[in-house]
Amino acid sequence: MLEQDKLDKIQGYLKEENLDGWLLADFHARNSIAVEFLDLSMHMTRRWFYLIPAEGEPVALINKIEKERFASLPGKKIYFTTYHSLEENIPKLLQGAGKLAMEYSRFGRLPYVGLVDAGTIELIRSFGVEVVSSADIVAGFQARLTEKQIVMHKKAATIVNCIKDDAFKLIKEFLEREQTINERMVIDFMMKRFEQEEMTTDFAPICAVDANICNPHYDPGENEPSDIKKDSLILIDLWAKLKKPHAVFADITWMAYAGETVPEKYAEEFHLITSARDAAVSYLWDKHEEGGSVYGFEVDNACRKIINKAGYGDYFFHRVGHSILEEGHGPGPNIDNIETKDRRKLHTGHLFSIEPGIYLEDHGMRTEIDVLMTPDGPDVTTQPIQQEIIPLLK
Repeated sequence: MLEQDKLDKIQGYLKEENLDGWLLADFHARNSIAVEFLDLSMHMTRRWFYLIPAEGEPVALINKIEKERFASLPGKKIYFTTYHSLEENIPKLLQGAGKLAMEYSRFGRLPYVGLVDAGTIELIRSFGVEVVSSADIVAGFQARLTEKQIVMHKKAATIVNCIKDDAFKLIKEFLEREQTINERMVIDFMMKRFEQEEMTTDFAPICAVDANICNPHYDPGENEPSDIKKDSLILIDLWAKLKKPHAVFADITWMAYAGETVPEKYAEEFHLITSARDAAVSYLWDKHEEGGSVYGFEVDNACRKIINKAGYGDYFFHRVGHSILEEGHGPGPNIDNIETKDRRKLHTGHLFSIEPGIYLEDHGMRTEIDVLMTPDGPDVTTQPIQQEIIPLLK
């Protein structure tokens, strides 16, 4: 439900940015931003538009078949049946607007926001409207955690840390008994623990050893998991949220070594990525203390600079972090200046990961924490923060 307070804030933002409105458009729930923002959880099968103007009441253009599904939304309703009547009524919808924000990304630079098809953008432009990206509106009004969500996220963070500890303990016990354990067994164990803790996830967590770590999205499948043996380097990446409405994910990555003493090469490489991670957090603190704005691509730069300087830049080929909300990869600003140049401003209430990694031929390294932007500065919510690889058989 679009409440008056939120509507007033959005209209205030539109005026500040010299925009005539925010035009939400969708077909078959493809525009998840629009569907979630208007809380249209029911099955949608027809095209629809909903304009939030900088001034005045919203206007919806809706197929008559689905008129009841928009009944609770504020504003004027215009109904159509044929594609001719849809196009004939668009001028009434636009109300002479000259510049509108839509879920569009110029040159596809922010595909997370580019959810309206090119044909619909062409249609709106054909009426003399300039279409710009709604990325900053979405970041400012849809990607910020509520107080209740922060509480649920922090509880999830505590639980996933405990499950991570339990998973490493499981590996340690099998190795000490000289019994066979493989990656799939650890993944299945973590999934079972999620269920026991009444948590859910979108994809299974990662347990990877040695060269398998070199694939950031590694999945051993059901039939090809690698055994975890003495002297294996082990990565565990797990993410989950509470089974509650609007719960928010927690997402962490930790590393261990199946031996008594971590090899010096591994220790040095892990120190490099933790230094890069910590440099990103320090940069956020510096910007907070300066009182200036900070953007996703800038934090990526601060982190990546450390790894580049050490000569490992070619081995760090993914963004530094992603937005986190009700989805593991949320709609807010990402910490990214490699896959995209994320120029969205980080606001209070934004949650994101910081997860630098390096991926060599025979092994890889990654560390991951979650950071919440608060009025008092960046808060690392996934405590404790790993500083050294864990020697499991010490």
